Amino acid sequence: MTASLWTARRWAGTAALAAAAMLALAACTTIPTSGPVNEGSGVVSSSEPYVPTAEGPRQDASPTAIVNGFVTASSAGFASDFTIARQYLTPAPALSWDPYAKVTVFDSGALNPDFDEATNTVTYDVPVASTVDDSGRLTEAADGTRETLTFKMEQDADGQWRIAELEDGTILARATFARLFTPVSLVFASIDQTTEVPERRWLPQNKIATLAARELVEGPSTWLAGAVETGFPAASALEVDSVVVDNGVASVQLNAAAAGNAAERSLADVQMHLTLTGIPGITSVDVTVGGIPIGGDDSADLQPAPLPDAAAAAFVNGRLGVWDGEKVWQVREAVGGLPAGSRGLAQTFGEPTAAWIVNGSSLVASTALAKGVSSLDAAGADAEPAVPPMETATLYQGSGLVAPSADRHGWFWTTQDDGNGDFIAVTLDGTIAKMPVDWLRGTSVQALAVSRDGARIAVLSRTGDKQSLEIASVVRGDDGAPLTIGEPLLVGVDLGPSIDLTWVDELTVAVLGGGGGDVPSDLWLVDVGGLTTAQKSVTGAVGITAREKERSLVVVDNQNRVFARSGTVWSQVGSGPAELSYSG
Repeated sequence: MTASLWTARRWAGTAALAAAAMLALAACTTIPTSGPVNEGSGVVSSSEPYVPTAEGPRQDASPTAIVNGFVTASSAGFASDFTIARQYLTPAPALSWDPYAKVTVFDSGALNPDFDEATNTVTYDVPVASTVDDSGRLTEAADGTRETLTFKMEQDADGQWRIAELEDGTILARATFARLFTPVSLVFASIDQTTEVPERRWLPQNKIATLAARELVEGPSTWLAGAVETGFPAASALEVDSVVVDNGVASVQLNAAAAGNAAERSLADVQMHLTLTGIPGITSVDVTVGGIPIGGDDSADLQPAPLPDAAAAAFVNGRLGVWDGEKVWQVREAVGGLPAGSRGLAQTFGEPTAAWIVNGSSLVASTALAKGVSSLDAAGADAEPAVPPMETATLYQGSGLVAPSADRHGWFWTTQDDGNGDFIAVTLDGTIAKMPVDWLRGTSVQALAVSRDGARIAVLSRTGDKQSLEIASVVRGDDGAPLTIGEPLLVGVDLGPSIDLTWVDELTVAVLGGGGGDVPSDLWLVDVGGLTTAQKSVTGAVGITAREKERSLVVVDNQNRVFARSGTVWSQVGSGPAELSYSG
């Protein structure tokens, strides 16, 4: 039986069974019209996996038809295997072709192949949206990026065209990619082994548990490696290249080389559990090393990165204050007002300490908010600003300093806005760490923000009219002190001129565009290791901050109005603050 006939019969049988099942269901199921109201679980059962159909080569098909059929069959291979796709190849490439080496996701529309009879080649001009490497690392492509793919054709002994030469990899339409691949967070540990540090990978759904386990064992990407710890020794690997999931339990078999010391085994077990239980359908994980339960000393206890405090620090009426989501509060007149030239507000995690820049040259801090709202006054719209300046501690003196960011270890970060200075991190007791960042030389820096896990820093910079967002690792000592900054990962595509950024969650950065006039400012949500989503904020936006997920985004405009997300629109939720900042 030919592959195409077998496929047709299989799907015909499946359709008949599905129709019979639907009739039976209709006969025995009704919608209840009476009885008690019960609370649902809130969980919607997932549909059956998407399995695109594929056919083998048709008799006497043209070279372009062969390549088109191969592309279609390659897509289907990610949901099953690539046996049918290999039928379009001559024997040598059928054995050597690696479909996972590179997945090129094209943007939209049909691809039009072109056949050159003189060279027996078929070429595709592909509009590239993104690429995914063999470890699931996704790289977005800038708008207008195109790639030419070439297939060398030849006829076999029966006169049938087949592909004789091609590059490793596969091409997928964006819609198909979204149905066949799923983002997975590989979980590593912060250097102090207290906090989860996720890394995004995109993996085929039909092998997602196996591939996620394999990539976790192989370790973090090079750009992140210096900022995280893993419990898997260098020679670790899956002993059986298949993770079996039965009744929600994933069984992972590691080789004997994965048996590190007791603390490492404990960390590896926690990492595998956190990674695989993040995949729908997996509720627990059993890990063995050389056939023996992984064990360990139970010392590992990774927690999610800390959430910012519920109240955001604020500049209001020329004073320091807070916004609790409903009301605005300010320090009492006796505390004093903000020093002239104050801008760029940041707030620590836990007991709040505020820091900001004065006249572009001084990083200062105040603990005036540490006693909470009970020590503050309600900030009325007609409140007079306090005239005497408040007492502050000067943490660092420089020039052209960027608005600071606070990390979970208690360090405040800044740098020069001309890109020619070191990264500066300083604590309240005056300890200063300086870290060269050569890759920022010659740029202008708009903003920076340390991730909530403390392992990464996001930097918004511009070279000429080119806006960039880069994420770099923060290498720390065991005590949390920053030591060096790693090489950057460029994320986000087609960003316009921007003025501010904030971490929305562990893997998402919101970038606020510097819009002007009467049109809403641009807003981009950038998934680190994923895709960029372009949106709009409000007209005249000057700053952005967030507490937990996209729903918590808050924007302040140039009229001291506060706007929050309400579905797909922005609604005014307060007024008075010139700046707002949640912890971070």
